[in-house]
Parts: sequence; C-alpha cells; structure tokens
Amino acid sequence: MGSIFLNVGLVAGVSLAALPVILHLFMKQTPKHIIFPALRLIRERQKRSRKKLRVKNWLLLLARMCLLALMALALARPRIDVKASLGTGDEPTAVAFVFDTSLSMGYKERERTRLDEAKERASDALKKMNDQSRVFIIDSSDPAQPVAQTPAAARKKIQGLTIHTANRLLNSALGAAYTAVATVDLPRREVYVLTDLAASQWQTGQEVEGLAEATKSIKKGKIDTFVLRVGAKEVRDVAIVSAEMASPVATEDDPVILKVKLRNVGQEARRIVEYYLDGQVSPSDKKPVKVPAGGEIDVPPLITAKLKTGLHRIEVLLVGERDPLEFDDRRYVTFEVQPAMKILVISDNAIDSEFIAESLAPSNPPPGLPRPFQVERIRTGQLSTIDSKPLRQYSGVFLSNVKQLDETWWRRLNSYVRDGGGLVVAPAGNADIANYNSGIAAQLLPATLETIRVHPPETPFGFGQPDLGSPLFAKNQKELLGELARVPIYKTRSVKFDRGSAQVVLRYTDNSPALLERNFPGPRQGKVLLWTTALSRRTSSADPQAWNEFPSTAAGWGFLAVIDQTAYYLAGAVGQRLVFEAGEDASLPLDPARHFTAFAVRGPNVKQGERTAETVPGGILVASPGEIGQWTVVAKEKDGPERELGFSINPPRGEMQTTTLEVADLNTLFGKGKYQLANDAASLVHVQGVARHGFEMFPWIMALVLLVVTLENLLANTFYRERSAPASPLVRATA
Repeated sequence: MGSIFLNVGLVAGVSLAALPVILHLFMKQTPKHIIFPALRLIRERQKRSRKKLRVKNWLLLLARMCLLALMALALARPRIDVKASLGTGDEPTAVAFVFDTSLSMGYKERERTRLDEAKERASDALKKMNDQSRVFIIDSSDPAQPVAQTPAAARKKIQGLTIHTANRLLNSALGAAYTAVATVDLPRREVYVLTDLAASQWQTGQEVEGLAEATKSIKKGKIDTFVLRVGAKEVRDVAIVSAEMASPVATEDDPVILKVKLRNVGQEARRIVEYYLDGQVSPSDKKPVKVPAGGEIDVPPLITAKLKTGLHRIEVLLVGERDPLEFDDRRYVTFEVQPAMKILVISDNAIDSEFIAESLAPSNPPPGLPRPFQVERIRTGQLSTIDSKPLRQYSGVFLSNVKQLDETWWRRLNSYVRDGGGLVVAPAGNADIANYNSGIAAQLLPATLETIRVHPPETPFGFGQPDLGSPLFAKNQKELLGELARVPIYKTRSVKFDRGSAQVVLRYTDNSPALLERNFPGPRQGKVLLWTTALSRRTSSADPQAWNEFPSTAAGWGFLAVIDQTAYYLAGAVGQRLVFEAGEDASLPLDPARHFTAFAVRGPNVKQGERTAETVPGGILVASPGEIGQWTVVAKEKDGPERELGFSINPPRGEMQTTTLEVADLNTLFGKGKYQLANDAASLVHVQGVARHGFEMFPWIMALVLLVVTLENLLANTFYRERSAPASPLVRATA
C-alpha cells in the first residue's frame, strides 16, 4: 500500500513534536539548596512524591508531542491508495467517455433528457482537463473504432450525440474504450461510462470486454473506471408493451382483431388508446383505459371492419397525460390480407376428417371471428373427382386414417411436398403398412410404420415432452404442455426412422415418437408430419378405431391449438413476420415464381433510394432498419407489375424494461473495488479524488487530534488538580 501527501513540505512539521522536549530542557530551573531543618518532614514527603511526578510529566510530554505531530501531519493531507498516482490532478490524461444513447436515455424531466445530463457532466469534466489530454468519445450505437481528440474537439462532438433506436451492449462499447486508452502513453488513464444503468443495455454475469487485456498491456500505472449514473431513481412510465394480431393470418372480407397490452410503472394512470388504420388522419377507434399502479392491463381488442386483399397497417397511439418516456407510447403493425387458406382433408370415413375440419373451420363460428381456413373434405373413394385439380392450390393436405393410396396419388403428393407443400399423415389403425412402407410413400414419409402398441386404460399413457423449438409449440407453451399431458392415449404405432433425415417434435411419456417431421429443401421448404396415433375419435373406447381422447373437448383445447398451428405451419404463415424490432434484419417473403430485379426501400424518415434490399432464398432482406415506424418496399421485375411489400419497426422490447443494475451486478462487470460509482456532480468530484490520490486521511487524523487534546487536558487536570490538605492533629486538638 502506498501513501502520498498533498502538501509534502508540511511533513517536516512533524519534527515540531520535539518542541516540548526542547522547551523542557532549556526552561528547566536549577533548584536552590536551602538548609531548613524544620522542614525535614516536608523534604521526606517530597522525595516520596517525586517518582510519581516524574511519570506524570512524561505522560503529558508524550501527549503534547503527539498533538504537535498529528497537527503537522493533518496539514500535509496524507492519502492512501494501492496504486496512487503522484501529481496535482492536472496531468495529461488518456480518457474515454462511453455514452449510453439507448432509448431509455430519452427519459425527460423538466424538459431535460438523461442524455442531456450525461453531456453536461462530461463537458464539465473536460473543462478541467489538461489541454494535452487525449479524449475518446464512444457512442454505444456506433461500432466504429474511436479516434483520439483534444478536449475542445471532444466537447463539440459530445454536443452532437443523439438517442438511437438500436445499440450494442455497453460491455462491447467499454471494450473499445479500454483498448483505446491503453494505447496512449500518458501519466493517467481514465474511462467514464455515462448511463442510466438500464439492465437491458448490459450483458450481466460476466466481466466487461477488454478490461483484463488492457490492464495487462500497460507497462506503468492503471486504468481508473468511473460509472456515472444519470437520471432519477424514481421512474414513472405508461407503455404499450405489445400490439399483436389475434391470428397469424388476416383473410379477406374478415375483420382483424388486434390485442394491445399496457404496462404502468408508477402511480395509477388514465390514458386513451387510439388506433389509426392505413394512414388515416383521425383515429378509427378510441378506447379509454385505467392502468393500475405498477401493473399491466389488456386493452379491449380493436376489431376492424372487413378488409380487402392487400397490405394494411395499424398505428397504436397512447394519449392523455404527458409521459416522461415517449418512445414506448406508439406501436406499429403491418399485415397482409389474403384469401382464406385452403386445406384438403382426405379420409376413408367421414368421421376421420370431422375433428380436423371443425378445428380449422367451425360450422357455426361466433360472429366476427376471422375464418382463415377453408376446408375441403373428401373420401378416398372420391379422389378421382379432384384428379384434375392442382394440389398447389391447397396450403396443406391431411391424410387421416387412410388405408392406402395408389401410386399416382403418392406421386402427386410427393411432387406437391417437394414444390413447397405441407402434408400431415395420421395412418392410425386402417393403414396398410405395405402401402406406406414401399415405393414413393417410403421416400416421402419421415419413418417406416411397424406394429400397433396397446396401452390399457388402467395404465396411464399420454403425451410427453414436445420440442419447444418447433413452431408447432411456440405459442402458450406452458399452458399447452398442461393440456397435452391430460390426454389419455390407448393405442400408438411404433416406427423406425433415420435421425439424419427426420426429427421427433413430440414424444409420449415413454419417450417414443408421437409426431415426426421431415423437411424437403427448395425455394419454399416442403414439410411432412407423421402422427403415430389417430387424429380422430370414437365415442366408445372399446371400438377398435378408438385410439385416444385427443380431439375430445373433455381432454382440453390441446387438439384445437395443435391442429390450428399445424395448418399455419404448413402454409408457411408461422414464423412469417412483417413486424420487427429496431436493429433486426427485416426478411420479407417473395413469390418464387416471379423474378424481381430491383427493390426500392422507403422508411418513415428515409427517402426512396437511400436504403437497399438484397435477395435471399425465399425473399428479400433489409439489413438493420433502425427508424421506428412503417416501411415500404417496392419490388420490380423486368416484365410484369410491381409488388408492394411492407413491414413495421418497433422499439426493442428490452428497452421497455425499467430494471436497473445493482451494485452486485457492477461488481461482476468491473470487479469489486475496481470502479467508482457517482450519482451526481459532487460525488463525481469525490470519487475522482479517491481514484487519483487515494483515500484522504485528514478526517481521521483530525479525529485523532481531538482525542489527544481531550486526553492531554484530562491528564493535566488530573495531575495538577489542587487538593485540600487535611487539618493537622495539632490544630484539631487546639480547637
């Protein structure tokens, strides 16, 4: 541990501790010898008390010497630090300022944002720096390597910083800062990070980048880190957390249902939610809501009028009391209305297609409910009636409990799948194994069918763990798992499959496959799903065709959810997005049959031609569109009409989280004791002094001085207090 003194010359004042000794020696009087026999008794008493006085004098002398030494030491202003930097504090410095420019830094108080406060603090710090210092200004949104500047130039650059919708993590930005200051050979190196400590901007649980490497690379000195927290700790904000369509697909001549969720941080608030459809000047609907303190609320859904085919957009706006954080008061949605998706269900018996059809297209749907699917049911004996129809008109095909198909139909299904179609096969008990395991069918299916397994009712058997990464189980995972676990299963079919060409997406409780998938690459990926239990039900469990209670409403809504999601998956609607977050790449699907040669991209504040799109398999890609709002892409081909595409950009969800870092998180990021945290200008001055010169001992020395003064006064009063002498016996006797 090293020590330094702000006033080195005054250290010599410690020598004044010898002053009481010198005074004692020079001012010591030589005693006079007086022969006075009558006072012999007094002299005897003097001899006895001299030893005591000698001890007392030395204690007082020592106390007064300590007092003078401590006073001189206090005026020297000593400080202690493990690696203290000598100097006045005005040495040339290699300094990096890392600015958090994420959306949460736009939180406004008294017409002043958190970023404005960060700029002011950094500018004040730069004014006090030596002109020979080298300054690096690092914007968390800019991955470019920082360039060294003079303090004056750095102040100008700081004033130009703005809020950005997409930012890299501050761990990475700090890595650039440490690397930059480590390369500059100056007496002192410092890194400042100016942030509101929003947890969404950090990778917690690990050390910031570059700190260990930069510390090792410098030959002399150290790098001091200052974390400057800006903004009030008490936050109030009402935000639109989500705005999503109730259905992944919007169909023509049907209304669209939009679900909106609000979140409130702070006291109870009242707001009005406005909806604007397709750029309307006035809102198409308004919904007043009361948002509870510190809670979330679902807004009554917006139900649009029936919409025509094509691209549509909705803007959701939160109005009412002015909000300190404005970016989360808007939400954008883009969707495409298209004709209802056709689904073909083939079965030997009508009952084996009934449950699938009713799940996708109920015969008596509630009023206003969208109808995304149009189901065509056909018996195998009637397949000749659709021999002339191209299968590509269907978004998906189901084979439910079909005994066999002739080679012509297996060939048609094979071509359909390899052209990007989706096929679901549930052979159940009617299946002719030889028909399914040979010829083109064997090349198409994910597995080879084997024997039927019977599971007695007294031995519970059902669905086990699904592949949660599969789009089939992406929605309401926790609730769906509970529903699937409730389904009694009586019969299953064992299968044999090649793990290289097929994967299991759902298992039974004994870990055997319940649902397998095989994909076929192409401009549009083809899919084949194979169920090893039935997708139909019989009322009597004794019926040979009774395989499970999966379609039964008594067993829950799991069947409805899985079949519905399967149909969307076959059609390619699952995972197809037109709403993205700032910073994400926007990927839009294109018709593979059309050959587009040019794309014009236009954003909310981006003129056409300023951004470009590139072709990728199955569509186009707009790389990292940052502007929040509605975007348009016009696809052009050499001969043919233009195609207008579009998408929406919303703020990152993480930006709407108000969680901030705790001291324990900062200790993990920087190391305990290896950073200084400042919450205001005064605390910054203090932590700068601690980092540059160590901990000042002046307060402790002054406390010790007070203690010594008290002790000296106590000793003096105790040793020299006059005591009244007791009356002599002679006097008392005379009296």
